[in-house]
Amino acid sequence: WQDCAPSVTLRANLQGAFDATNNQMRDDLRVASLIPATEPYTSLGFTQVGGGGETVLPATLAVTGKNAVVDWVLVELRNKNTPTTIVATRCALLQRDGDIVGTNGSSQIQFNVPVDNYYVSVRHRNHQGVMIASSVSLSATPATIDFTSPASATFGTSARTTVNIGRMALWCGNVQRDGLLKYVGANNDRDPILTLIGSTLPNNVVTGYQQADVTLDGKVKYTGIDNDRDPIILNIGGTTPNNTRSEQLP
Repeated sequence: WQDCAPSVTLRANLQGAFDATNNQMRDDLRVASLIPATEPYTSLGFTQVGGGGETVLPATLAVTGKNAVVDWVLVELRNKNTPTTIVATRCALLQRDGDIVGTNGSSQIQFNVPVDNYYVSVRHRNHQGVMIASSVSLSATPATIDFTSPASATFGTSARTTVNIGRMALWCGNVQRDGLLKYVGANNDRDPILTLIGSTLPNNVVTGYQQADVTLDGKVKYTGIDNDRDPIILNIGGTTPNNTRSEQLP
């Protein structure tokens, strides 16, 4: 198995970047040259097992069209008997059309693990992660998992949101990175947005590669069109600000 590493091909959408007019995600972060050359997940405290420190070349970030890079994502393999246990990780790149590819451009995300059954999950720095409902066999022949399709069963309840007919995406708004979407109360996801732009300046705009950039457009906004606050309250119910939404990972 060390010579023919088990691999998986994956697809996913991020709600914050999704454009329903063309069924693809926007690559605003790439266009603004904001995507970091080194994966962000290690510094954010995500568990890394056999992965971490992956880098991307400028030439890859120069690609345009459907294969343009939207952002980094984290792919996890979890134990088939105890899915709370992460056994391997890889940081990979998400393209506008939903394909997840390695930093070498390959659609096969390879892991140095024995051939076996694993749960597979995809996580993002400010979206809620998603995992397949049942473990799958991984071998040199890649398993294919499409988290953009409603037909793909996922772990938990309402683990994804519908962004268009036949298109699913990871829930956006997890600014606090605690697995819980909250609009009010302690550790809510709204306050960090206001704090970042300056608490007394709600009309201010901060640019950059920010955790509070829920819409992934390279701009953190608290008010106005395409602000980063509204998606949070919409995802918990719109008229019920006290609601919460839990990430569906074990």
